[in-house]
Amino acid sequence: MLSRGITLIGLLGLIALIIVWNGWLTPVQYLNRALEMAILEIPLLFFIRGIFNGNRETHVAITLLSFVYFFLGVWFIFAPEEQAYGYGLTFFSLCLYFGGFFYVRTLDKLN
Repeated sequence: MLSRGITLIGLLGLIALIIVWNGWLTPVQYLNRALEMAILEIPLLFFIRGIFNGNRETHVAITLLSFVYFFLGVWFIFAPEEQAYGYGLTFFSLCLYFGGFFYVRTLDKLN
């Protein structure tokens, strides 16, 4: 399914973006790198198994969690030195939201 692939792109893209940006590319670091990466990564890591297995409840939960990353991305868009990071967070969180939403919607139509 296309929607499941979009969800995987959003989830894995967010994980990779957070690691790469906070690990190597960030111009300004106000918090300890490891702490910031843990705060942003751990909520996503709980959902990896369910997303890969196509679990409906996991897709619903990740759809709700994607709002947090969307608002965080919009917040970073207005910071000039981290604007690219904000656009990336916003893009991948929208992929996560729409992919999860349409996957659940498709499953509901099939059942």
